[in-house]
Amino acid sequence: MAPRKEKGDKVARTDDATLILDYLLLTLTRRLVRHSRPYSAIDVSANLHNKITKTQAAKVLKELHQNGEIAGRAAGKQTVYHALQESSESASPAIIAALSQQIVTLQEELTTIKANEKKARAALAALEAKPRLFTLREEIRQLQEELDAAQVRLGKLYGDHQLQIPPEARAQLERDWKQWQRHTTVRRRICRELWGRCSEVLPENTTAPELWDSLGLEGTLQ
Repeated sequence: MAPRKEKGDKVARTDDATLILDYLLLTLTRRLVRHSRPYSAIDVSANLHNKITKTQAAKVLKELHQNGEIAGRAAGKQTVYHALQESSESASPAIIAALSQQIVTLQEELTTIKANEKKARAALAALEAKPRLFTLREEIRQLQEELDAAQVRLGKLYGDHQLQIPPEARAQLERDWKQWQRHTTVRRRICRELWGRCSEVLPENTTAPELWDSLGLEGTLQ
């Protein structure tokens, strides 16, 4: 049983060594610098999400270093390791082409983001130019108070007699009422459309409800 266990440990160490080598080579490829960042056994274990213990990582790193598969050096009280570097001063054509394509892609994304930001700012400016909901509510409240006061005065003037409104005046009142209802519907639709555009692209770390509150808006658009 003892030899079989030793064989299993050897296989595990081989798998661990492959995992660590792949990780170090991946970090080297991503950084694309002459000297890649060195890692200690603790760093490797943590960056691999503890798939390998710190003790096992230290053993495997030491063996890989002794076998000349990775580079290592003393750093204070610990030893740090990194993947072996190629002697070439420049990156390969494939890497340069990949980087160039990535730069083009990022530039296109940046252009799109700037365009969306410009649209969002324009929509926000248009929204801020509209009367705010709390202002409209305050005006409605004042008008309601004036209406109540006028009704009280009319009640004192006419007593129990109902106010007779001529048919022409009643028709005009109905037309005015319908006109204001249309204005209300149009403003509600405009507000929803503008808010929909504004909420497509939000400032960093800002949610749609937070933006709504920061603009002093009340109620909901649902």
